[in-house]
Amino acid sequence: MLVATGCGGSKQSSVSVTTTTTAASPTTTAPARPNAVPAGFVPSSFTAISDSNYWVLGSVPCAGRGRCTAIVRTTDGGASFGSIHAPELEGGGRPTAQVTLRFADRDDGFAFVPGAGGAFYATHDAGESWLRVQLRSVIGFATGGGYAYAVTARCTPDCSRFRFQRSPVSRDTWTDSAMPFPPNGGPLDLTAHGSHVWLLGSRFGSLAVPHDVLARSTDAGRTFTVGDGPCFPDLGGSLAPSSAIVLWAVCPTGMMAGAARSTDGGVTFAPLHLQKEIPNSTRLAPASDDSALLIIDAGGATPLLTTDAGAHWTAPQTPRAETSWAWAGFTDAETGAALVQTRYDTAAKIEVQQLWRTTDGGASWSVVRFR
Repeated sequence: MLVATGCGGSKQSSVSVTTTTTAASPTTTAPARPNAVPAGFVPSSFTAISDSNYWVLGSVPCAGRGRCTAIVRTTDGGASFGSIHAPELEGGGRPTAQVTLRFADRDDGFAFVPGAGGAFYATHDAGESWLRVQLRSVIGFATGGGYAYAVTARCTPDCSRFRFQRSPVSRDTWTDSAMPFPPNGGPLDLTAHGSHVWLLGSRFGSLAVPHDVLARSTDAGRTFTVGDGPCFPDLGGSLAPSSAIVLWAVCPTGMMAGAARSTDGGVTFAPLHLQKEIPNSTRLAPASDDSALLIIDAGGATPLLTTDAGAHWTAPQTPRAETSWAWAGFTDAETGAALVQTRYDTAAKIEVQQLWRTTDGGASWSVVRFR
């Protein structure tokens, strides 16, 4: 198995964050009350605050515009859904599949398109209205500990002038600060669990170094400690915390990928022993500190599930085969969701996706019906 890990004592440095306040645009969208799920709804982004309370963003046919963004919500674990207002994020021919939805609690949520030219909206009234927030291009985003975190940049389309931003989730008072390390413009990954925040990337000006850089915060992004990351520089990587101390990682190697796990909050990583080689686009979705779903992003590839921290892997039971898993995540150790591509609609020119759900830690999955 090919993997780069940061085991042992790595060189550390402390970075303090200084902040200034940024402003938000007064532009809002009109409020709307929940109603029926619109016809032709296809899911593309999932977010949850509990096993029963979650939202799904997707697209629906709209006259003269192809497909438009829509959001549906359930408070009974998917037994019934109602639609809420969605911001205008599909302009300029942008596919709605690029739109990301995240709710931090029942009232405070965020919808955005990452990268160059993407818009960023926030709601603080459960989606009745949306405010466009004046952030630069959003490269990374996460919520935790009552805060929203973002890495922004100036992208035209290459990105530079990276900044770290944070705001209480309940209001749009974003603060702007220097990055904990100077990025080189390559891939970045930002994630959080409670008040713990991790930022993975490559340092500008570092040549022939064996590792990328991992910045760790335990105080909601106020200060960071910077050390070695688990992946190769310049190739990117993805992090997925299951607690404040256990962090799962997938690291591209240039051709295939490796996976690793940390039990000390990201200071060191140990490789996971997999049954087969995995592509660079593979992702890990942890359900607990010992359980995780390995999503192998290849057409028809079956995910693998571990319940013993990677010592053994088994295939879950799924509603159908010959699918491609676009995303998966867990609300708690038992309850999770997945967005699964089942076919391509040539007429609509979209990947048709289903929402699947598990209530046994990922061992078996069923289709969620929007009704």
